[in-house]
Amino acid sequence: MKIRVNMFAIILATASLALAPSLLNTESANAAYYCSDEKGKSKAWIEGCKQGWYDHNHCLAYNPGTGEVAKGYKVGWSKGSC
Repeated sequence: MKIRVNMFAIILATASLALAPSLLNTESANAAYYCSDEKGKSKAWIEGCKQGWYDHNHCLAYNPGTGEVAKGYKVGWSKGSC
């Protein structure tokens, strides 16, 4: 019985490590779709949104830039999480 519990723990740990990168990639895909689906937004706004989301997800400093990029960055930053 103890061997089964140990094997289950090893399998669970291995599966967790194998799936972790795919969870991070999902966040990036969400950012790309969410930002691109905003109606009436400029290309600069969309790029700012994606960058803000990426920066917040990777615990980088808040660096919005100026203009439309800054407006999109603020929205993207609010969607990300550190």
